[in-house]
Amino acid sequence: MKKRIFNICNQLAEQGTKPTLVRVRNELGGGSFSTINPFLRQWKECRKMNDTQELIDLRNETAVIGQKVTALMWKAVDDYCTKIKTDLQGELIALQTKVVKADATINLLRMELEEVHRQKALLERMLIVSQSINKQSTGNLTTKNYR
Repeated sequence: MKKRIFNICNQLAEQGTKPTLVRVRNELGGGSFSTINPFLRQWKECRKMNDTQELIDLRNETAVIGQKVTALMWKAVDDYCTKIKTDLQGELIALQTKVVKADATINLLRMELEEVHRQKALLERMLIVSQSINKQSTGNLTTKNYR
């Protein structure tokens, strides 16, 4: 009897119909409520425990899925950061190479500028000497002309 009542209850539940004393008795084709009721209560308790266990299982599965999703997200973030780091290291090396070349160019230009300053100073001294000689020559010429 218990097995038949449990099967009827399961069939009704699968059909989306709530198993009640009247429905179970109708499916059985008869019987007393006092005979059916203890088995119906037992089926409901079993169902409640199964639902509870399914809920616990579902929560555990959800937790596992959440952990897997979190791990996948962290891996994606880590991979992305590694790629960016690699790209930036390449850019840094390229920029460091440009800095070295720029420093070399700056040093070369400084040396050329120092040479230009030396030549300018030499030309200025030569100009002063030349002007001095010119004044002396002009002075000598004017003094000779007046004598």
